[in-house]
Amino acid sequence: MSGHAIRAGIAVAAGVTLAAAGALPAQAATSWAVLTTPNRGAIANELYGSAALSATSAWAVGSWYDTNLAAPRTLVERWNGTSWSTVASPNATQYYNELHDVDASSATNAWAVGYANGSSGVNGMPRNTLALRWNGTSWSTVATPQPGSNFRQLYGVKAVSASDAWSVGWYYDSSLHGEALILHWNGTAWAQVAAPDPGTSGNTLESVAGTASNDLWAVGYYSNSGEKGVLAHPLALHYNGVGWAETPMPESGTGTFLHSVTALSASDVWAVGSKNGYAAPVAYHWNGSAWSEVATAPTGGSGNNILYGVAGAAGNVWAVGYASSAGQSQPIVQRWNGTAFTSETVPQQPIGGLLYSVAATSGPTVFAAGTRWDLNETGSLSDRTLSMRGNGS
Repeated sequence: MSGHAIRAGIAVAAGVTLAAAGALPAQAATSWAVLTTPNRGAIANELYGSAALSATSAWAVGSWYDTNLAAPRTLVERWNGTSWSTVASPNATQYYNELHDVDASSATNAWAVGYANGSSGVNGMPRNTLALRWNGTSWSTVATPQPGSNFRQLYGVKAVSASDAWSVGWYYDSSLHGEALILHWNGTAWAQVAAPDPGTSGNTLESVAGTASNDLWAVGYYSNSGEKGVLAHPLALHYNGVGWAETPMPESGTGTFLHSVTALSASDVWAVGSKNGYAAPVAYHWNGSAWSEVATAPTGGSGNNILYGVAGAAGNVWAVGYASSAGQSQPIVQRWNGTAFTSETVPQQPIGGLLYSVAATSGPTVFAAGTRWDLNETGSLSDRTLSMRGNGS
């Protein structure tokens, strides 16, 4: 994440299983360039989620900091094939409002999700789930369930069609136990759907993806009470059109956090995050019957090394995040070339930066979004939006 971690960890241990995913013809490297993106206000502009319908139509969402309100506000930006521009987006309260993910099924149907605080401060209560809908003309808030006790938020969204969408996150129950949260849109209203909760201490879902209305995946992590030296266990849930069920995942090191999932087909699904806490990136592949860990490329970072986003199209898969050394973070991109993950050359940021999300098209054109750091007019560091576009073959 940026200076503040938007995805707090919980976690896991155990033996690691390494396996190669189904091999495809090797793909050429992607050529990456930074695109100019707008910023609102002087500090704290973040892009957390992204989605792309084509090389000329993409979305990125996050937040910007309003110094008059002393709170972040929703931020939505749109790519029209030539440039990024800010699109007006509503806020549910006068306090903290952030968008964490966006997805679109058409030019007239898109969803963005996150949270809105009901009082001032970073943990202002209640913290409520927030969903915005794009109808082709404007964004508007849509009512969402608010389960649990005072604290709930949404991290991921999948727009299957105008009458079918899913969003995932977590909430505290009355005993302050973290519960996985799954919401479904049926074309009229959002409703909570039963979610497995394997962790005795906490459960979090951060991403949802799929190729059909009856074939969807959600990933995150869970923790158990009393486990010593274990940070988190990887969590993958599958929806078969009737209900959600947990699927077994290999354990990796002393803690695995899954942040993103993408599905290219029923037998080609990828999930990424970090293992050993935040020390090393991790990737998993679903081959239609089981999950296996797939080796990632070396990052060269001596500090945190995390993959936050993954996306694929037409046999191509990209994973993005950051690697840190000596107190500086730089964006990283790894690409599955049909045989292995390889590190791609991406523009390095003068003061540092990171990528939270990636969205792929069949071009293949791919968009990555995140944050870079810059010096403002007072000489202080400030977060600025970061967008990169990749062109491959």
